[in-house]
Amino acid sequence: MPINEPRGAAEQPTEPVRAQKRARILRAALEICARDGAAAARMEQIAQRARVSKGTLYRFFESREDLLLAALLESYPQSLRRAVASADSEPDPHVRLRQVCEELAEALVEQTAHARVHIQVWGVVAGTPGFEERLLRSLRTIHAERRAEFEALVRKGQAAGVFRASVSPTVVADALDGLLAGFVHRASFDPRAASPDALLACLEQLVIGALTGPARQRSPETSGRL
Repeated sequence: MPINEPRGAAEQPTEPVRAQKRARILRAALEICARDGAAAARMEQIAQRARVSKGTLYRFFESREDLLLAALLESYPQSLRRAVASADSEPDPHVRLRQVCEELAEALVEQTAHARVHIQVWGVVAGTPGFEERLLRSLRTIHAERRAEFEALVRKGQAAGVFRASVSPTVVADALDGLLAGFVHRASFDPRAASPDALLACLEQLVIGALTGPARQRSPETSGRL
């Protein structure tokens, strides 16, 4: 049954109203995909879930694939952006690094909630001409921006003399990015294994430990190896 939206303000919504409505639609799309599967999700169902008309969906998104792609990409970076942003106001590099690791562990919960839906939407979007490259290009950008922010954090700590200068900021950035991605992937088939505490323990030992722990002495046998 079509949903009749009120006229007036709904016809020419302000930007905050448009943003709220768009967010509601994207959230509804993920919920429908989680309930019925991405391949079975239909615009009528999403509109009903979002409490908007089907015509409203098409004012925001040109097709079902366009909507699913937007929902997928929107769910990726929000918690990750908070991780770095929350640390920017902290002047102590040690504290900043710890905050980022804690935020990434918390982000795991949010990312885990959508892990299986992400895989399903990938299948729908990647099989549609024109959308696969949009998906891959957007994900490359998201991960590149995240790694650049992590690298900047490490370089600041090294410049301040509190992080080991021998550790590569690029390697640390890849470790931070890769550890979270690995835990999220594992959550897609074993949610119990995606523990924020386990991820934080890995980050503490492999990242914080590498940057702040004592320098490792290399033996003659390993001195010529990477």
